[in-house]
Amino acid sequence: MVGAMEELVSFAEPRPVKLTVDDFAVLHRAGALDHVRRAELIEGVITEMSPLRSRHAVLTSRLMVRGTAALEAIGSPLMMVTTPTITLPPHNAPEPDLVIARIAEDDFYIDGKDVALVIEVSFATLRFDLTTKRDLYAQGGIPELWVVDGEAGRVHQFWRPIDGAYREMREFSLQDELRSATLPNLAIDGAGIG
Repeated sequence: MVGAMEELVSFAEPRPVKLTVDDFAVLHRAGALDHVRRAELIEGVITEMSPLRSRHAVLTSRLMVRGTAALEAIGSPLMMVTTPTITLPPHNAPEPDLVIARIAEDDFYIDGKDVALVIEVSFATLRFDLTTKRDLYAQGGIPELWVVDGEAGRVHQFWRPIDGAYREMREFSLQDELRSATLPNLAIDGAGIG
């Protein structure tokens, strides 16, 4: 029922309804997405991601192990986690491969405001990760993004999101020292990682 203060707006043709992060969470908690192995909310649309291949899983695991060790070495209170859902309201809840964030273990999802760095490991999804995903992370205010091109052994690094776009970027070899642009002293040894 439309409330007294709401005005009905008519439109010429039917239009899709974009789900919100809250809608997505309700569906998730209710088990409505249990049949989807990896579901993300991208621009209000539930998107199924491809199953992870072993090369992808191995590279992600190596980054996780070395990233965790690097965070511990600098005494960081942040934690690196794999494939969490992060919230970027109102219409995005992506599931990146790795995230460095402040983690509240009792939360259902990780709030995008608590995320310091996102890492997307890409083999088949490189174009999507370097366009759609990059843009939604920038619009969500994620301070830093790494897109790891597993085929080419390169890291595309983005930081300083302003007005919905990253203003700084660089590219380097996955075999180099993987140094954060926004987290002081965080460097991951890339030698032999990919």
